[in-house]
Amino acid sequence: MLVIVGFMVTATSGLADHEQGLATGLATMTQQIGITMGPAIMSVIATAAMTGTGASAILGGLKAAIAVNAAIVLFGVLTSALFLRGARSSAQ
Repeated sequence: MLVIVGFMVTATSGLADHEQGLATGLATMTQQIGITMGPAIMSVIATAAMTGTGASAILGGLKAAIAVNAAIVLFGVLTSALFLRGARSSAQ
């Protein structure tokens, strides 16, 4: 719950009152798309990365899906840091 509140505060902070609803809608939409598409995409990656049959093949597929997911999260963190740093320096 704390993460969702922090996410919405970050998404809407510093905006004019008439833009708050649009920002909340966009933030919620991206969150819902991630919840909907994320598991499906990770399942496709895990299935595609499986070589052979059995528990070790499933484990290999899961490791590949988790690695891709971690890379996406890292990319998002770096991109966010870059944009937030740029916004902070231009505001000063």
